[in-house]
Amino acid sequence: MTEPSPFGLLLRSLRVGHDLTLEALAAQSGVSVRTIGDLERGASSSPQSRTVDALADGLGLDAAERHAFLRAARARPRAALATDGPGAISPHRVFDFSGRDAEIDEALEILYGPLASDTQRPALIISGAPGIGKTTVAIEILERGRSSGHPAVFLGLDGFSSSPLSPLQVMTAMLRQLPGAEQKPPADLGEARARWRAAVETAPVTVLLDNVANEAQIRPILSICAGDVVVVTSRRSLAGLEGVRRLRLGPLRREESTAFLHRLIPQAASRDDALGEVAGLCDDIPLALRVVGNRIASRPAWTVDDLLGRLRTSEDRLRLLVAGDLAVEAAISLSYDELDPRTAALFRWISLIDGRTFGAHLAAAAVRSSDLAEVESRLDDLTDLGMLEARGGDRYRLHDLMRLFGRSKLRASVGPDEIARRGDHIRSWLLGTLERAGAWYEPQREPTALGRTGRGFVDAEAAAEWIRTEAEHWWPAYTEAAEVGEDETVCDVADALHWYSDIWMTWGNWHRFYSLAASAAQSLGDPLKEAAQLGYLAWAEIVEVGDREKAVITARTALAAALRAGDSAQKGWAQYYIGWASWTLDRLVDADAAAVAAIDEFSAAHETTGLENAQVLSSMIKGKRGQFLESIAATEATLARVRSAETTDSITSIVTQYAACLDLIDAYVAVGRFEDAIRIGELGIAIARALKDDTRVLLMMRRHIRALIHAGEGEAAIAEADEALRLLGPGSSEAFIFARVRREVSLIGMPESSGSAPDPV
Repeated sequence: MTEPSPFGLLLRSLRVGHDLTLEALAAQSGVSVRTIGDLERGASSSPQSRTVDALADGLGLDAAERHAFLRAARARPRAALATDGPGAISPHRVFDFSGRDAEIDEALEILYGPLASDTQRPALIISGAPGIGKTTVAIEILERGRSSGHPAVFLGLDGFSSSPLSPLQVMTAMLRQLPGAEQKPPADLGEARARWRAAVETAPVTVLLDNVANEAQIRPILSICAGDVVVVTSRRSLAGLEGVRRLRLGPLRREESTAFLHRLIPQAASRDDALGEVAGLCDDIPLALRVVGNRIASRPAWTVDDLLGRLRTSEDRLRLLVAGDLAVEAAISLSYDELDPRTAALFRWISLIDGRTFGAHLAAAAVRSSDLAEVESRLDDLTDLGMLEARGGDRYRLHDLMRLFGRSKLRASVGPDEIARRGDHIRSWLLGTLERAGAWYEPQREPTALGRTGRGFVDAEAAAEWIRTEAEHWWPAYTEAAEVGEDETVCDVADALHWYSDIWMTWGNWHRFYSLAASAAQSLGDPLKEAAQLGYLAWAEIVEVGDREKAVITARTALAAALRAGDSAQKGWAQYYIGWASWTLDRLVDADAAAVAAIDEFSAAHETTGLENAQVLSSMIKGKRGQFLESIAATEATLARVRSAETTDSITSIVTQYAACLDLIDAYVAVGRFEDAIRIGELGIAIARALKDDTRVLLMMRRHIRALIHAGEGEAAIAEADEALRLLGPGSSEAFIFARVRREVSLIGMPESSGSAPDPV
């Protein structure tokens, strides 16, 4: 007699609970009476998706009930329990196992290493994403550790079944695999415990519980098997289990992936570059690597390049990752089908987020949710199931194959118009948040003001952290906004960031950033905006690109726009950039004329920040002409004035103070006033640290070390060089400068007359 399936039992329970006859449900759903009857009796166990949807509609199920109903319909039949003794259902050890040496060594130490006398051996929980190779690694671990010859008990717990095995069923199946064990099932877990402990006391065994559904399924088992060698695999982290050790498997290292592909594809003996690209397109996931390796190896006429050409088309990648009964998409589907509707929707929408990592706030924006706590909880659920990778803090990574899977599900659930609208919303949110972050550093903006799409920040430090961390997201959004003609937004965001860009000079994309803004301002036909953006562009050409000739041309174009706008402040900034670029080119006459003009324009506009910077520039020009005493007097006066102002801690004031210190320390060294140079160097380092700008700290340290050397302070110079080396870290291209200074000062000492001492600048 056919037994009803779990889905059939659920269907009948729901029908009766809604007080519906077979005929009534057939009328409400459009599904025939015979089909419903066959499903309830178990005569049919694999309903089509449209049949399930129609029955759910006919039953009037809410979202939670519908999810449980659909999951039961999708559930695979439970595998039969092992009854034929040890090893009857144990999977084989793969002959071409590659990599994972570090993980296996760690596992062997946990399972077979020495133990303190007062401890017992913990179970090992192996978890990870779909296709990551949990079962394969578990079997490899146990095979390498079986030098004692202990038999193994293997049991697949069918974690994706709608009705997973109970703990008593698990213990019954395990007992049946023990040599000489009685076949009569235990009546309860107490009897199972007694029989298990009696059996393993004389003949120890190793246990592999594969594809565990949840903690409750195996918590009693781990208690019964306490002290035995037990390995558990699950896509879930099983975080609720206590007294266990955990091994979370991630993607293979690239060299491991390449070695694996070499073993699978003999004809690719010398193609490390191509195999490395294949591995990258497979996210270094073992299942995906095995699929592509098997596809090429089974087709002698194919080459690695043939498959690469297909894999590079991202939309086709998942479709290609199929070889026989191995399919990456099917493996991911098992986890996806476990998700409740709202978590599944979140997974689909975050597939629109590109970049290596993302934060919870951006995920909330993607799903258009204001409940950050709920989004974080659902992200944790996805992480627990292996569909996301936690990267520390609130950062997550969605691997490319998961992203492709999510996008395919998204396209199947909503139309292209809604996807485009959501993409526009994400872009708007990113740029709105970027403007709010930049506002903490822009004196003309109120950082806590509301009214713009995006999130706010509690302080400038949090804003700066977001700007740097999320650059991989807002930078593409910004370039896209420029491409689609959102000129006002592009200019507004660029204006908000122009003081922060002076802090984060090492980003590397400011020239492109301000080029887009200048083009946007020109498209708007607004000469005032054009003058401002061209000024920022000239700054990037001086500081980032190093093309000072081009900077002069750009700044003169900015001056022409400022003249059209009739704005003295922008005329002052244009003249300032002309003077700065000319100073770097040693065109001191042009630089002096521009600095004087900038001072006049800033004075007329009552633009204090610009005036202070122009005065520092004027002093720098004097210093380059050898007029050091005049330069020192003027710069000291400017520095004292800036430091006594009420806004001394503002970003604009701190940047001005730093520039003044750079100028002063050079001038003091030039006239032999080394103690003053040391004093200013210490102040400049403190200012640079207030900016949290390591580049500026190191630049000031170089000046300060020079002053220390000339003052005969060799030990202090060495100590500061050591501090600079710690700040730079290993492998820095600038480390050799400070290392050379330290070495030479140590070797030659510091003579009374230090004119021949090494100079780090």
